[in-house]
Amino acid sequence: MRVYLASTADELQEFIESQSLDVAEVYAPTPIYSATHAEMDEEELEYSLSLLAAEDALDFVDDESGAALVIALEAPDSIIGSFDEISADLLSPLSWSMVEAIFLVGEDAEDLTWFAPQEAKASISEWLAQ
Repeated sequence: MRVYLASTADELQEFIESQSLDVAEVYAPTPIYSATHAEMDEEELEYSLSLLAAEDALDFVDDESGAALVIALEAPDSIIGSFDEISADLLSPLSWSMVEAIFLVGEDAEDLTWFAPQEAKASISEWLAQ
């Protein structure tokens, strides 16, 4: 299941270094969210969830956090717990190998720039300085 995590550059740096990140929940295309947004296809659902994560990421930014980011991951069903309307509880930590993409959040939540996971290591210093 494709899931989205609101993050900041300092948290991403820890994720890269440890290759693991323990978080309680992530934005996910839950059965409730999909049913209440039946007019959206899978891509539109995922985009809307990435925007929700981007809004949260902007709220997480402070003087020491670096840039706001959204991490898109492909989480196996085995780590997905219960669902609420827009999120899924996680039963175990996320692994770096699950990362599919990283979005740098601009001035507003709709300003997302896509990066491949391999680009994160080269970009993290720049993101931390923002």
